[in-house]
Amino acid sequence: MTATTLRLSAVAGDGRASLSGRVVVVLGDQPVECELVVPDGKVAFEDVLPVLRQLTDFIVDRGAAAAEAAGRAVSCRAGCGACCRQIVPISQSEARALVRLVAALPEPRRSDVRRRFRAALEALDASGLLAEIDTAREGEPAAAADIGMRYFRQGIACPFLEDESCSIHPDRPLSCRQYLVTSPARACESPSPATIETVTLPVKPSQAWLVSDSLDSGVAWMPLVYALTYDEQVPPPGPARTAPDILRDVFSRLGTRD
Repeated sequence: MTATTLRLSAVAGDGRASLSGRVVVVLGDQPVECELVVPDGKVAFEDVLPVLRQLTDFIVDRGAAAAEAAGRAVSCRAGCGACCRQIVPISQSEARALVRLVAALPEPRRSDVRRRFRAALEALDASGLLAEIDTAREGEPAAAADIGMRYFRQGIACPFLEDESCSIHPDRPLSCRQYLVTSPARACESPSPATIETVTLPVKPSQAWLVSDSLDSGVAWMPLVYALTYDEQVPPPGPARTAPDILRDVFSRLGTRD
């Protein structure tokens, strides 16, 4: 079977030395040959995140195309922000990437976004969910799912939600990229397994990334709204692994071959 070729890059064009390589990712029964360009030397996990964003977009686009070919059109649209009130699990590296993004925002938008983060944490604390989330982060997935539904019912909007649309769409977390529905948009206002139909994906890069990151950092998943506070409280570790080492571990959790 002929492999599709996909070019993935985590190089920002800042003059830093880079490395090139290739890996074949098996998506279902379809091999995809990935040509990679990554920074040379030891890097932080978040420095490699662009590769996973690009790979996730590719996988999701193919899943959406398959759904539409089967008569299940994607109903997600700009202005439909119901899903942006769900608990969004991110890794510590995604949290630090979001912190960088917020720091680069112009004023007064930067202060507005910071205020929304604080308001979200205050609302969680007032509801009693803050402590439960901290416990669930180290516990069983079923407990986290239950908390997720109660989180949604609090109506706590993502700090990046503006006019019911994602204001950081190109930089949104991996789990957000993976979430597309083919059920009616109105069903997302009261989501349940019986009412929501999501686009089927052969693999979920967010899970592979989160497992790899958490094993490396010792930090479990966290809700997106923790990002700024986490970064303030936990100093970033120095780069300890090369980009090929990180991606080799992540891709091994997807199903790959050299």
